[in-house]
Amino acid sequence: MSAAIIRGAVADGADGKLIDRLATLARSHPPEGPMLLAEVEGHPVAAVGIFDGHAISDPRRSTFALRMRLRLLRLQLRITVTLYGI
Repeated sequence: MSAAIIRGAVADGADGKLIDRLATLARSHPPEGPMLLAEVEGHPVAAVGIFDGHAISDPRRSTFALRMRLRLLRLQLRITVTLYGI
C-alpha cells in the first residue's frame, strides 16, 4: 500500500461525495462536521469525525495501522484545542 495522505475535510461539495461513497462502502453513516480524511493514491480509504469521533473505512483498502493513526491524530488535535484554545 502506498503512503497515506491525511487531510482535513467536511461533508460538503466534492469531499461530501467522496465521504458518502466511503460511508456506503463501510455500511455506515458519514461522520458529522469536520473530519480527518485518509487518502491512498487519491482515493479515500478512511475518515474520522473530529468532534463526534465516528470513523468509517473502506474494508478492502484501509489498514488497522492507518485507522489507529487517524484516531491518534484526532485525539492530538482535540487535546491541542482544549489546552491552547486554538
